[in-house]
Amino acid sequence: MNRNMDAIRNEFNRCFYKWKITLPEENIEKRQKGSIFQAGWKINFIFASKDNAEYLEYYAMHRMTNDRHIIIYDNGEKEQLECLEPPLEYSPAIDERQREHNKHNRRVKEELSYKGLL
Repeated sequence: MNRNMDAIRNEFNRCFYKWKITLPEENIEKRQKGSIFQAGWKINFIFASKDNAEYLEYYAMHRMTNDRHIIIYDNGEKEQLECLEPPLEYSPAIDERQREHNKHNRRVKEELSYKGLL
């Protein structure tokens, strides 16, 4: 197993330890994107590399908590990325706050869809 993947695997598994969710070994070995549906979580993940460093990027959703959009680099460092924002309360007239909220979610949704994380 590539030593670089150990830090990624360990950090991902640590984040979801409470729910007994682990990154599938087959996906790690093949650097293959995938999805995990377990304990109320839907987690989509991809592998990529940048500047000779491998990383795992995932988007995790659970109805009881906020979404998580994280990159775990092969040195174990993590970076939090933008998530979809939860819906706002409905009001009959759309105000600036709602326009900004909708604009943010459209942009983040497009990025996540492009990467195959949504």
